[in-house]
Amino acid sequence: MLNLNPKAVLQQSQGLTVSPKMLQSIHVLQLSSADLVSYVHEQSAENPLLELAWTESMRSRKPNNNGKTRADSNRSVPFIDLAANPEDTLEMNLLSQLRFAKLTKHQYMIAKFLVGNLNEKGYLTITIKETSHCLQVTQDEVVQVLSKVQALEPPGIAARTLQECLEIQIRRDQNADPYAEMLVSSHLSELGNGKWKYLDKGLGIPLDLIKKSMAYIRTLNPKPGIAFKHHQQMNLKPDAEIYKELNHYIVLLYHDGVPKVSLNKNVMQLLSESDTKEVADYKRKHMQSARMLIQSLEDRKHTLVRVIEAIIEEQQMFLERGLFYLKPLKLKAIADKLGLHESTVSRTIQNKVVQTPQGIYELKFFFATALTTTDGDSASAERMKYRIRELIEDENKNKPLSDQQITDLMNKGGMQISRRTVMKYREEMNILSSRLRG
Repeated sequence: MLNLNPKAVLQQSQGLTVSPKMLQSIHVLQLSSADLVSYVHEQSAENPLLELAWTESMRSRKPNNNGKTRADSNRSVPFIDLAANPEDTLEMNLLSQLRFAKLTKHQYMIAKFLVGNLNEKGYLTITIKETSHCLQVTQDEVVQVLSKVQALEPPGIAARTLQECLEIQIRRDQNADPYAEMLVSSHLSELGNGKWKYLDKGLGIPLDLIKKSMAYIRTLNPKPGIAFKHHQQMNLKPDAEIYKELNHYIVLLYHDGVPKVSLNKNVMQLLSESDTKEVADYKRKHMQSARMLIQSLEDRKHTLVRVIEAIIEEQQMFLERGLFYLKPLKLKAIADKLGLHESTVSRTIQNKVVQTPQGIYELKFFFATALTTTDGDSASAERMKYRIRELIEDENKNKPLSDQQITDLMNKGGMQISRRTVMKYREEMNILSSRLRG
């Protein structure tokens, strides 16, 4: 029998609530030093309790064995020379567009989180479900906001797959080929494998129209965020330095141009002289915000040093002897070593560059893909690329090595690799094929 009597039932459930403090820490952690300057300046403009000391060559490092640190230089420099151009990074560019979008504060919070989880190619690296769980919002809300992010420039941004990226661009193009969206949505793999004649028969579309549509699809951008990456790399400055001292490696954080943030005692004193409730609430609110930012900056420095030190332990042979000795490394290995979540390590290495005895590298460079050698050991993709480049540099210029010949030589040398992978790595290094090198 159906019971229609209402009852009050108490249920206990587990959930993850992301506080504003945690969101700010996550955002600050993944900023480069240049972008951190802009962010801190924005925060200080909104909070009179924040005081910024603009100095050049402000550096911090862990004390060495003698407990000494390198002296700081405190020559002041204008902020205009230090602030990052918002167009230098994809994230800052999108955030500037979002400020003009018709979003509620709640929607802007979701959009900002999504933008912070785009990779260099402009693709979204977090799922709708994960975003919903992290922000404690419904999946429908995330989907709605994602559509607004995908409406930003450049077209195709924030897509989750290549197919979606191309579809977004086609739908936004008033002059799109009439068959392009249908072919991309349902037959992208056939197009990629060159099986046009099968499409001709199966779809009843003349082959010349399929070829015309394919020519249009080739004009679309499969990596809408990559242009920002290249522009940013030209201006990259190291966030830290790894150098050797007394047979062990030291991590030195660079703070050139990054302000020292503290509480403005004069403003605090001025606010304390008033006994009204409105002023007390104002002071409490901005005090909490200021302390959150200061703590987030300290957490960023502490986490960055820990992650770099863990990388040093794993990649010491590279630091000693060079690129050929870069070993495969996963985010999970560093996360487990430090007792952190993989996502924390991932955010820590984002947009960070380090000066090493072997040159300047992005931190994510040290997380090399593992490939198997014939003796059962593993080698990094960078090590494979190094060997390919080495073979090409030493080849007979009158008889350049084909991709198959390079593959055979590497396999004989104990490196298991396919011809397709050799071709892929060669193209990534912008090395021409043997036909064009001859």
